[in-house]
Amino acid sequence: MPTGRTPEPGSLSRHVANLLAVEIARRGLRQTDVAAQVGMSASQLSRVLAAKKVFTIDQLDAVCRAVGIPIGQVVVMPGRRRWPGSGAVDIAVSKAPQDDRGADECDG
Repeated sequence: MPTGRTPEPGSLSRHVANLLAVEIARRGLRQTDVAAQVGMSASQLSRVLAAKKVFTIDQLDAVCRAVGIPIGQVVVMPGRRRWPGSGAVDIAVSKAPQDDRGADECDG
């Protein structure tokens, strides 16, 4: 049952937000253009990239596509468990909090 609480960004969310923010800047893209392309408001994307909000998996996928970077390239953190057969690539698996509603619309 929804509690109305917004999930706090954890280390994986902060890591992903930082990687995407750096990549957007490196590619000379404007956050407002990326946001418009993926159907997010510019302020919503800005809050997620500042690790003040958490991406939904669909938002993350859409932003990665708009930026031109594979989602698997940003959801990687050194020091996490290795995916079998993935070679030298470390991966991180995120588990949503039990009370996470899975979206941040109307969360202020």
